[in-house]
Formats: sequence, C-alpha cells, structure tokens
Amino acid sequence: MNYDAYMLLWQNAYIQLKQIDYVSNTNVRMTKVVKNSAFLVMTAGDAEIVINEQPYHVQRFSIFHIGKSQSLHIIAEKSISYFLIFYKGDVMYKDAFMQHLQMQYQPFQTTFSCVPANPIAIHTVLQNMYHKWQSGSIQGHLSVKASFYELVYRVFQELAEGQGKPHDMDKAEVARLYIEQHIHEPLSIQVLADLLNISTRHLLRIFKARFEVGPQIYLQQLRIEKAKQYLVANQYGIKEIAISLGFEDEYYFSRAFKKATNMAPSNFRLKYASYLSEIAITNENHFQYNENQLAQAKRFENGENEIMMKKMIQYIKMPFLLSLLVLLTACSEGTNETTTNKDTVANSSETRTVTDDSGREVEIPIKAERVVTDWYLGQILALDVVPVGGVTANLDYAAFLKQYYKDGEITNIGTDGNVSLEKILELKPDLIITWNKEDVEKYEKIAPTIVFSDSAHKSATDEIKAMGEYLGRQEEASAFVKDFENRVAKAQEKINNAIPEGSTFTIFDVFEKNATVVGNSSVSGGRALYQILGMKPQEKVQELYDTKEDSGGRYDVSYEVVGDYVGDYVFVINFFNKGGKFPSTWTNLDVVKNNKTIDLEPEYYFASDPLSGLHQAEDMADKIVEFTKAQKN
Repeated sequence: MNYDAYMLLWQNAYIQLKQIDYVSNTNVRMTKVVKNSAFLVMTAGDAEIVINEQPYHVQRFSIFHIGKSQSLHIIAEKSISYFLIFYKGDVMYKDAFMQHLQMQYQPFQTTFSCVPANPIAIHTVLQNMYHKWQSGSIQGHLSVKASFYELVYRVFQELAEGQGKPHDMDKAEVARLYIEQHIHEPLSIQVLADLLNISTRHLLRIFKARFEVGPQIYLQQLRIEKAKQYLVANQYGIKEIAISLGFEDEYYFSRAFKKATNMAPSNFRLKYASYLSEIAITNENHFQYNENQLAQAKRFENGENEIMMKKMIQYIKMPFLLSLLVLLTACSEGTNETTTNKDTVANSSETRTVTDDSGREVEIPIKAERVVTDWYLGQILALDVVPVGGVTANLDYAAFLKQYYKDGEITNIGTDGNVSLEKILELKPDLIITWNKEDVEKYEKIAPTIVFSDSAHKSATDEIKAMGEYLGRQEEASAFVKDFENRVAKAQEKINNAIPEGSTFTIFDVFEKNATVVGNSSVSGGRALYQILGMKPQEKVQELYDTKEDSGGRYDVSYEVVGDYVGDYVFVINFFNKGGKFPSTWTNLDVVKNNKTIDLEPEYYFASDPLSGLHQAEDMADKIVEFTKAQKN
C-alpha cells in the first residue's frame, strides 16, 4: 500500500461525518452493507470480522477501513467493544495530479487495516470524538471533525513508519470456508496450504488452534453431517452419497459413518426417515410456515423487523425523488410534452432483451443513441459512440481518448463512486452502462441499465465485441477488432526487430520511499506491455505475478531490493516524486546511472481500456525502437 499517496489524498480531502456508534461490552452478531465509508475500531474482546468476504480474527486493538457499499459481518460470542465511524469523503482537486491520485487509489473505497503500536493514544482520540458527537452541538461536531483527521493521521503514521502492522487475514477461517465450499471434492492438506501460501505445518497449527481439530478431521465431520441429510432425504443410494462426498467407495464411507455415529448408514436412514414420517403425520393439522413466513417469524424474534423497516424507508426515498424530478422535468417542457411522449412510445417498441455481465436480463434499445457511463468511456468511444455523459475526470488520465471526442460533447456526471443522478436525469439517456451493481437500482429509475465488467471478458478485443453487442454496434466492433489486431501485430514486429529474442521487461512506478512494480493486467502500461504486446516480464517480476496479490495493480518493493526486479528493458513512470530525491539504491542502479531507462508520460498511462491500451502498445513500441537506436549510437 502506498502510504505517501494515501496521506496526500487525505491531506486534500473534504470529509463529512455521518454517524459515530459505540458498542461497549456486548456480544454481537451483526451483518450490514455500509452505506458510507467507515472506520471500525475494535477496542476490546475477541471477534470474527468479515469485510467483503475477507475474514479476520480480532483478539486485540485493531482498526479497519471499510469502503462504501461493502459488506461487514461481526460475530462475537463474548462481549466486545468497538467504535464505528461513518463518513462521506471527496478529494478537493487542485490539479490533474490530484485527480489522477484519487482515481487510481480511491482512498475512501479501499479496505485496509492497522494493529497500532500505540493504541492508548488512539483510544483517547476516539473516546473524545464520541462524547463530543453525542453533545450534538456545532462546536462539539467541529471538534469531532478535527479529531477525525487526527485519527487518520495517527493510523497512517503508524503504518508508514512501520510501528503499526496491517491486520493479517484469518487464514484458519479462509481454510475452513474453503473446506466447506469444496466438501464434494478431493482435498489435500498440501493443496490447501499452497492456496494460502503457507506451510502444511503452519496450516495444521493455526487450524487446530482455532477449531480444536485438524482440517482433515473437520472435513470428515462435515461430510458425515451432509451424509446424514442425504440419508434422511431418502432420495439417494448409499453408493451415490459416498461418491458425491469424496469417499473412495461405499464400504469406506460405511466404516467412517459407523465410526462417527455408531450406526450403519442403512440403519440410520431407517430410523430417522421413519421418525420424520411420524412427525409429519402427528402435525398435519398444525399451521405450517412456508420459507418466507419462517424467515419473517425469525426476524420478529430477533427484533430485526424494525431495522428492515428503516432500510425500506431509505430505499423508498430515492425512487420517490427520481419520480418527482421526472415529473418536474416533464412539466418544464411545456408545449413539447406531446411530441416527447410520441417519440418515447415510438422508440420503446424498438427494444431487445440481453443478459448483462452480472447475469441480469435487461430490455434495452436495439441501437442506443444517448449513452451515459460511470466508467467505460474507452470501450464506448472505440465504437464511434460519444456518450452524452460520463465521469470526465477519467479522461484527464486517458489522454489518448481525447482525440475521439470534442470539448463539451461529454457532460461530466460526477466522480467515480459519487455520481449525480440529477445530472444523468437531465441528459435523458436511453441506456446507462455501469460497473457498480450496487447502483443499478437507482439508475434503472432513469433508463435501462447494463452492468459491464471488463474482468468478465478474456481479452481487450472480447471487451469491445461485448460492448458492441450491448450498443447495437456489432459492425463497428468488428472493424475495431480488425484494426486493433493489425496495429498490434505491427507494433510487435517493430519490437521484435529491435530487441534480442527472450528479452525481459519491467515497468516501475516510483515514489519517494519505495518503488512499485506495475502489474501485468493493470493500468500504467501493464496490460498493454504484457497482455496486448505479449512481452516477457523479468523473472522476479513474473514471480511476483505468480505468488503475490497486487495492490491497486502494483506490487510494492523496497528500494533496497529494487535491483532484483530490473529487466533487460526498464520503463519508468514518475508521477509522484517529480523533482524529488531518490535513495542511492535506485540512483546507483546501472540502468538509472547510465540513463538506460525509458520514461512513460503518466497522463497517457492511467487508463487500461482497449482503446487506450492500443495507443499505449504503439507508444511503447516506438519508444523501444528509439531507445535501441540511441544505445547503438
């Protein structure tokens, strides 16, 4: 995690505090989707925490940052204490540099954690914040806002200086969940350990410490419990059950089942199937809940209905406001109302149904003309379609795209994650394309909405073909793909004619305190160099790709070891430390000292859409040819 970048963003952040909750000495079972960004600070007790499917086992003072619309689960069988601070944040742009940072690092959306070395000071800040928030006074809330910035400063200070440590993911819980999800498959301890990137001995130790038995015994117990369900259902043969649960054969299954239950599978079926039949007969005149009624009854028992009603009211507000805006817009058009209605009716019949990248069936125009998107400008511009609305901050760091539209053609609808529904409504789109499944419900009140996901498509050309299908521009998509493949082939030929066979490449994005290796599918040229052009990463760089998880499309490396990642050809992006000083471990590298690096202009290397990727690939090819010629002279 690049702490310098995050601290700079927070330095230029505008924050609006929404709510501060404090739970003290209480056992908790809580599940929610956070509506605003939040800091969760565990101050006492043991708890299982899951943030967007990432589990953590908390036993000491810990701080977690949770992005807007992410899921949060807290389970504590014994009493715990924690603060939960909700806020809304935005970055005050001074220049294109800050826009680039905000779009790249998304500080209010990123999940991170810290186990502080100095929890007492942080706890004091939190207690002071909560008490003054409770006062409700303007003066008190102003003081809380100041303290909030102090809290953020202390967290990043701890992380940046290495005193505080990120909270480790709960690998024992990850292993348990993996076992439960793969109960029907063969599973070895070695495979599980490899998935978690730990040794088998370490896996056995942490798993047994958490669940009192080893992974294999835990798996066996799960399979026996599942077998009981299958036997009672009385729909499957014993051999079928044995095979489906990963046992070698029905004989081994029978021995394992009898050892666990003191009863053969056939006897268990006879006893419990008969027992259930008796219950069904004796209770046939009683009221029977269906699944929805049973769930409703349980919610009343747990006191959850009041919470649900509050959530329903929140969801009702948005459609009502949108409907009101639509009504006001229609009224303001005056004499044009009849014409508009006729056009709408005429166009509504020219529709088709598609399945979008989230699996939803959506009725959309055969050929959309007024498109709004909150992310995918490059994919749309590639098809000779200029959206009427988009997040134009993206375009400041996708400079190659600016040649595909004229100033004023694309109306800015806000920032990524903070889009104005009123602006979208004013644009009267006939199709909205979003990356965010959470926002579909709001967008659909305005126009048909498609969820598009670049990760759902195998390659850049597949992305364009899919977008062509959604926009009704199949011919334009085919033309782009043909041009794309021809131009990439020429770029590859240029490079291969200029470099020795087997040459390796690295892209560094450099900062004051550390360097980062650009990922093979990320922005900053990674996708263009490795996926589109097919160039070979340096050996240690490839090892990073194979074994480590990237952070924002990059891999942090210390300047002390940066030389281990230098390829035959080195690209450098310096957006964050222009004019700054670098340590000698960087400046004394042969490629740096002898001016053998190839600089990439940051404003052209932020976007990774296929259109930007194509231009980046061609730009890199030209730069490699120029570099090799210069080295020969």
